[in-house]
Amino acid sequence: MPVINIREIKAVIFDQDGLMFDTERISKEAWHVVGGQMGIQLDESFLSTIRGANAADVSRRLLEKFGDQIDTEELRKRKYKYFRKILKERELPIKPGLYELLNYLEKNGYKIALATSSTREYSIDNLKRAGIENYFKYMVTGNMVKRAKPDPELFLKAAMEMDVSPSQCMVLEDSINGVEAGVRGGFLTIMVPDLTMPNKILNWHPHQICASLLEVRDLIAESAK
Repeated sequence: MPVINIREIKAVIFDQDGLMFDTERISKEAWHVVGGQMGIQLDESFLSTIRGANAADVSRRLLEKFGDQIDTEELRKRKYKYFRKILKERELPIKPGLYELLNYLEKNGYKIALATSSTREYSIDNLKRAGIENYFKYMVTGNMVKRAKPDPELFLKAAMEMDVSPSQCMVLEDSINGVEAGVRGGFLTIMVPDLTMPNKILNWHPHQICASLLEVRDLIAESAK
């Protein structure tokens, strides 16, 4: 793992669900409800392995776990429909420190990108609901890459779009798959834990763990002094 040098960072890449928006709890609720309707139980140990994965990878992992027990593609589709319904009915939950961090990055000339396994339509809708779409001049979504997290392709494409090397990018992630992708790609990877705790990461450790996005802002600001 390279030595952390935040002073060299020129760009910050944001994950979305669980990092900017407190939506993973809604997703977990949706998995439990729909799973119950279809007669299966999805526990936390399994759900932690699919956070940050794209639709194809989620389908593959569901098939590996349940095989012919259920129609796994139907399960995934019903979960996504239920999740979107709940999210539209509720106020979009914003993670503490998001606005403060984005304001700091913009004022200080950092490039900002969104790199998410979710769809572009879903992502743009969330950014607009939060009133932060103007911060993200660069966006890479799951349908724009061939390989899902924990492969680093998503982050590497975002860095390429910004014309910045991975060593000059900070990746902000909350999931096991996302942290692994950031570290494997050569990015300075900061974990801001959500539902998955750091001790669940066995092989790929983040360069630093911050309790909130506000703490990330303070970390960057302190390094600039």
